[in-house]
Amino acid sequence: MKRKSVLIVAALFFLVFLGLSWFGISTVSRRLQIVHMEARFKAAEAALRQGRLLEAGYDYRRAVQAWQKGAQYSGYYPRICRAYLTAGNSYQQSGRLRAALKCYEEGLSGDPLSILFLTSIGSCAYRLGENKKAFTVLQKSRSIYPLKKSLLPVWVELERENQRVTRSAK
Repeated sequence: MKRKSVLIVAALFFLVFLGLSWFGISTVSRRLQIVHMEARFKAAEAALRQGRLLEAGYDYRRAVQAWQKGAQYSGYYPRICRAYLTAGNSYQQSGRLRAALKCYEEGLSGDPLSILFLTSIGSCAYRLGENKKAFTVLQKSRSIYPLKKSLLPVWVELERENQRVTRSAK
């Protein structure tokens, strides 16, 4: 009887060990893909600054691929918000605005007061023609942080558009 209970406890410990090992490997794999994405994004930014547009486009696409591969893994990764911003920027540079908007929104759920996410969502929504959403998000951003002078023309245009839509809805 005692031998049987020792075997059961040993089997339980072995199963816990296997589960934790799988979780750890998955976490490390996800982190590795995020690091790869960030490196590709930095390489793309450097290539863009130097005027090598084809190389920059290639690196942005590779960054997106690394993000998508990393998203397949589960695991524990506490500071993933910054990675959502990098992924969103990579999608945006690749011309995939809907996917970029989704990344920014997921990142915003982890850091609801982030000016970077708020302005990125506003910019993406504006480029997609979703002016009401852009206005709402940028209004929230403006209530938390003061408006930069460079954004004032965009803000005025969005405010006019929002007023026009509000009047036409009445």
